[in-house]
Amino acid sequence: MNTIAQSRKIILLPALIGAAITYGALTLMGDDAPPREQTVALENRILELELSLAKKERELAGVRSFVFGFESPSTADSAGNPAPVSNSNKNSHVELDNNAQAMQEAVADNDQKVKALSTTSDRDPRSFSDKVNDLLALEPSEENIAIASKSVFDLAENRESLPDRALENLYQQQTNPDLKRVIAQVMSTRGDNSLIEKQIGDAQTDLKNTNPAVRQKALVELAKTHHASAANAIAPLLQDSDIGVKLDALLALRATGNQSHIRLVEALVDHPDPSVSWLANDVISNLQNLSDKARTRIASADIVAELPVLVAP
Repeated sequence: MNTIAQSRKIILLPALIGAAITYGALTLMGDDAPPREQTVALENRILELELSLAKKERELAGVRSFVFGFESPSTADSAGNPAPVSNSNKNSHVELDNNAQAMQEAVADNDQKVKALSTTSDRDPRSFSDKVNDLLALEPSEENIAIASKSVFDLAENRESLPDRALENLYQQQTNPDLKRVIAQVMSTRGDNSLIEKQIGDAQTDLKNTNPAVRQKALVELAKTHHASAANAIAPLLQDSDIGVKLDALLALRATGNQSHIRLVEALVDHPDPSVSWLANDVISNLQNLSDKARTRIASADIVAELPVLVAP
């Protein structure tokens, strides 16, 4: 869990840097700057990202100290003698150790659950699909969705334990969009894009919703697929009248498109809104490194990037 959580933090850093650069561009535009409310909105985005980073840092602090043996800065006096430790500091260290131990135990427990789903034994003759269905029927919690998703990914290359037919049936039996996406992505790694294309097709309905927030949410979900078919569905939203939707469409296209989609973005390079023009240039810079065949079959690394996170209680 520590590795996944840290990767989430790393993924967030470019977004913070991009937002900061965008805001800097706004402040340098002088008389050409957008209305005040757009500037305030960008400031709020930056603040939200900073708060999210700070929260993630606090969550990781306990695990780092337990797993890697990080120590607090030295409190020795000028003579090199250890300074006395107050009761409050002792209590803080005890609480930190307890939290780290509890988190470590929770991670081990989740790993064991993933392993139990992925392996067969004489004591439990159920198929993988049956185990997943039983687990989620008993408790369809976020934790169990994450466990099931990780188990599906772990068996991506094991057609003996998880045949294509069983994977397709599991997709049809589930309702959680994250788990369905992971199943469809695993099928794509096996060379079958039918499920991921169905997943993308189902998500397109909300792209036509009159509420911008609904369109934005649909764009975020499409971005998670990391498949070129999603880029084709996203493209019309680049012309959306709502700036927030337009920006999310650019972000989604950056996550799903390839070199063949650059032409769709070129018209936005000179957009009057500096945040749109900056992001359009960034998208082009990213996509020009990908061939027109890229993302037509999902890579394992892209699945890992979007796996539901196993969060310790």
